[in-house]
Amino acid sequence: MPAPQLLGRTGTVTMSIPGGEGLGEIDLPFGGGTERFLARATGPIVLDSAVLVIAEWPGRIVDVEPWEPVPGSTHGAPNRTM
Repeated sequence: MPAPQLLGRTGTVTMSIPGGEGLGEIDLPFGGGTERFLARATGPIVLDSAVLVIAEWPGRIVDVEPWEPVPGSTHGAPNRTM
């Protein structure tokens, strides 16, 4: 299995995540652009919220949790450059 590439990245919710096994969508900076992934979380996360990827699964699915941007940062996130 390849090493996780999305773990620790932050993104933005583009379709609300209902929580539990329900799926929403997020945009993540990846590969020099932005890509959309299906996302799930333990609780609901609303549209336009910042999220942190805590796990990734086959089928372009990631587990996320709410993320608080760093004050004064334009990205507010510890995104890795790949």
